[in-house]
Amino acid sequence: MINIILDQNRCQGSKCAKCAYVCPNNVFTINDVVTVTSPVYCKMCQECIEICPKAAIILNIPDQ
Repeated sequence: MINIILDQNRCQGSKCAKCAYVCPNNVFTINDVVTVTSPVYCKMCQECIEICPKAAIILNIPDQ
């Protein structure tokens, strides 16, 4: 399974939440902060990484 790391020190949370809006698989949830709630659905499209203005998202892909 893909490990998605969301650096809360960099993330602007609900003020931005661009990652949650762009994700086609609803991996993120928006409350006061953005959280990764469904990493199993991540298809590694990396749209969240490309749109994050603070580079707060890291995808760790395990060796297969």
